[in-house]
Amino acid sequence: MRIALLTILMGWFAGTAAASTDVSAALGKDPVPDPAFPPAVEELTFESHGARLPGLLYLANGKGPHPTVVLLHGLPGNEKNLDIAQAVRRAGFNAMFFHYRGAWGAEGSYRLTGLADDVEAAVNFLRDNAPRYRVASDKISLLGHSMGGFAALAFGQRSSAVACVGAMAPANLGAMAAGIESGDPASLGFLTYADALFMLADFDGREMRKELTAVPVKELDTRLFGPGLRGKSVFMITGSQDKVLPPATVFDPVVNAYRGDEAIDLAHHTIPGDHSFSQSRIRLTRLVIEWLASRCK
Repeated sequence: MRIALLTILMGWFAGTAAASTDVSAALGKDPVPDPAFPPAVEELTFESHGARLPGLLYLANGKGPHPTVVLLHGLPGNEKNLDIAQAVRRAGFNAMFFHYRGAWGAEGSYRLTGLADDVEAAVNFLRDNAPRYRVASDKISLLGHSMGGFAALAFGQRSSAVACVGAMAPANLGAMAAGIESGDPASLGFLTYADALFMLADFDGREMRKELTAVPVKELDTRLFGPGLRGKSVFMITGSQDKVLPPATVFDPVVNAYRGDEAIDLAHHTIPGDHSFSQSRIRLTRLVIEWLASRCK
């Protein structure tokens, strides 16, 4: 009994030490490049529903295959979180970044209800090209911010291809749709905001309202995604000063819904910061890498 307990504790300490080492290196030290397989950046083009999407793949140091994180940007994607992509790579993960259909020059029309399909196309591309890009196809994780957080949860809850789903200040389209229907000023403000997003093709406030009123709530409300996330590791984090998606009305209800399901391996954090975690980037990155290193490697 004592030997078994000691073995478990030694394994736990070893895992904790490994995660700590990954974080330390990722935040403050460049790797010694592997002569044959150094860190690199690959420009990508892949298709989703016949539309070409542009992307980047930050390849980790070494032959691999490496666990890989798909980084999902928000609406419209001004904050790309590429500082996290670089840190994740230093921690031994590949990091993929791409634009959805209709966003920033990608072909097709931008649709909120099409984001999860584009995530699926990205994951399939990685799995289909795993040897070429040194990808461990059974260790692909999602990490989304804002609307990208919604996309991560939406695809994660319907797919067995990913075991780790991360959401940073995630949107909840179900709550947004309900707010628009009830005339909530904050929710209606998203429609006005959408009218100014010229970098999103064929998308404006009118289209946004049309989408959110036409789709069943079970496809929009992230509070209902819990059953599909069972057996997965889910990481959620928000900024306590977030005025775009206030934690009390957007983040906390989703966390509370998932906390009630013991089959979800949930880690959740509220840290100082605005919607983009402007004052807490190092802390945010540290928590992300600690989660990835301990659950998704």
